[in-house]
Amino acid sequence: MPGLKQYSRMISLYLLILFNLTFSNPIPKEYVIQKLMNDSTVKLLQEYIRIDTSREENVESAVLFWKRQADALNLPFAVHRPAKKPICVITWTGCNPKLPSIILNSHTDVVTVAKQEWTHEPFSGYIDENGDLYGRGAQDTKALSITYIEAIRTLIEEGVKLQRTIHVLLMPDEETGGFNGMIPFVETEEFRALNPGFFFDEGLSSPDGKLYATYQDKRPWQLNVTLHGKSGHGSTITEDSAMEKLQRLLDITREFRRQQKKIMSSKEPTDYGSYSTLNVNIINGGVATNIIPSNVNLVIDMRLATSAQVSDVNAMIQSWIEQVGNDTEVSFIRKIEVSERTILDGSNPYWVALVSALRDMDLQIEPIVCPATSDMVVVRNKGFPAIGFAYRPYTVPRIHAADEYINIAIFQQGIRVYANILKRVANLT
Repeated sequence: MPGLKQYSRMISLYLLILFNLTFSNPIPKEYVIQKLMNDSTVKLLQEYIRIDTSREENVESAVLFWKRQADALNLPFAVHRPAKKPICVITWTGCNPKLPSIILNSHTDVVTVAKQEWTHEPFSGYIDENGDLYGRGAQDTKALSITYIEAIRTLIEEGVKLQRTIHVLLMPDEETGGFNGMIPFVETEEFRALNPGFFFDEGLSSPDGKLYATYQDKRPWQLNVTLHGKSGHGSTITEDSAMEKLQRLLDITREFRRQQKKIMSSKEPTDYGSYSTLNVNIINGGVATNIIPSNVNLVIDMRLATSAQVSDVNAMIQSWIEQVGNDTEVSFIRKIEVSERTILDGSNPYWVALVSALRDMDLQIEPIVCPATSDMVVVRNKGFPAIGFAYRPYTVPRIHAADEYINIAIFQQGIRVYANILKRVANLT
């Protein structure tokens, strides 16, 4: 897709001009990119990406990073640890703090990398000649976190006053399910003291000019499966071995994937809620080259279609176990049975304000179901409206993939976009 990327870069530079960064004509691309590379917001994003928060011991370094950002803006900073891991909160108090607040949520943790698959060092924040900044978290969700704080900085420097308080939340473990972050946090007095009204959270990239708002997450069911069988010498052919059972299970899950692919191919590309996904992400087994293993362990990651019934999925998984063998053990690493949706119509003033703010910038947004799961599944299930939104048009989606990147022109445009959104949403009375 080199043609698409070339087109994307051309559009991003053109949009840069529209967002009031004026240069003499003709504009040398190298000049524009160099100017952007030296911008303080870009350098801040690079600094944040260089904190390798795929390693748990570096999460505290991220806390110090965010404390410095709060101190630089003279904003209150708090750290809560309802389950030991740190949750950072930066607060910009509004003129009428009794009004429900606007929460800007993202997460400090990122997934691990396979360095050999990356073109550039994944924790360097490298910027290439086209203005693409590479790094783990560039799309999920470090660029969004910096967008939040820089949008607030922009509004403060412009002397803007907002009616509602804004809280920037930085969660420590979204990538591993939020068990030490959002899940316990929503049960605390500290959470209730935020007086939440509406949440923004991570959004999606699009390779064209579209912008998406996610209003519902797919339900994650992550299974830990252990298959038992007869052991023996590696030179023998034993019946009912753990590996034979593994093959049976893989055949069953492959058929399920085939059915879901058929549904997917009949729908619009962004109709993520219409089908379920299944991936076998971990397989472990065996102790020696000449011993037939007595057990094999695997992890299956499912994301359920919005129409999938819990009873039906439970029955399906039980049938898989029976087909594989009754001594198969199954436990759930994660099993969310309900995922509430945020209503997006005229009855939701936050949605109306968001659409209006974007319309003022000649931008449109399309509501879709999130293909994965975020911390917002917990928030929506508590009754709070939440929308996932990130300004990343003309960006090839690479969340959790190699060469994750964001174009620095798009990144800076997103700061202005979010600043304009906050002026509208945080002034709702």
